[in-house]
Amino acid sequence: MGIGIAPAKTILFGEHAVVYGEPGIAIPLWEITTTASFQPFRDSDRKRDFHIHSPMIGLDADFSDIPVNLPLKKLIIRLMNLLHLTEPPAKILQIESTIPIASGLGSGAACSVAVIRAFFDEYHSNFDDAEISAIAFEIEKSYHGSPSGLDNTTISFGKPVYFQKGKGFEILKLDSKLNLIVADTGIQSVTSAVVQDVRNHYEQNQAFIRAIGIIAEKARPAVEKGDVQEIGQLMNENHDYLKKINVSCYELDLAVETARKHGAIGAKLTGAGRGGNFIALAEKPSDMIEIKKSLVHIGAKIIL
Repeated sequence: MGIGIAPAKTILFGEHAVVYGEPGIAIPLWEITTTASFQPFRDSDRKRDFHIHSPMIGLDADFSDIPVNLPLKKLIIRLMNLLHLTEPPAKILQIESTIPIASGLGSGAACSVAVIRAFFDEYHSNFDDAEISAIAFEIEKSYHGSPSGLDNTTISFGKPVYFQKGKGFEILKLDSKLNLIVADTGIQSVTSAVVQDVRNHYEQNQAFIRAIGIIAEKARPAVEKGDVQEIGQLMNENHDYLKKINVSCYELDLAVETARKHGAIGAKLTGAGRGGNFIALAEKPSDMIEIKKSLVHIGAKIIL
């Protein structure tokens, strides 16, 4: 049985700016994952073609019935070509996930990476993380239009990365674990639409985008050393600039301010914004209790 697992990701610094060549920092979230696995048909099932069952996107259909413009179908066709398959396996591809969709945690890239790994495992093919990331990046274009590559890189390698479009990335070694809370506003956001809107207003936002990149540069040594005070301050600055390029919203700003008032050293939206998720950093694990209580009180859902 071929199986593939991929983590979620959260961006600590640099969202939106990474699209324009500025650096960004992201970490994988292995506590929430997407799993893809090949399952045989049961004896009671009628004989049918390759079938995909994915509750996360409400998909339960034979492969032949899935629209060709769906990113998942594009991915599978690409994998079949890579593996020289004339037809897909007569099995069920089961895709399950604990990653919230359209919330900035890389659910699309995680789905792609999990499916890629499942196919390679099913057909005993050896592809390294870089090759998996490259395939996932092509599918990211179907989801988001002009992605930076940060999501698929972080998720494929499963490690913290310092990323700069066109210049590659470096794996970061963190001296200590961050006391990080990831929470959901409950508002779904379409990444491609937000990214396109930022692009439409690039000239007026150019200075703010550069400032976000400078923050990511400053944050790198702090993240590696675990300097939570510096990380928190830079998170707050990063969120302020994201507000200036109009990718925040009332619910995100309320959540960020609430977290700060109840003990968070820093807090910011993560991902595309205008809904989705946000992150809050605590100095000590004990501080997280009050922060989480305050966020739940305003209607946020704690992811981890």
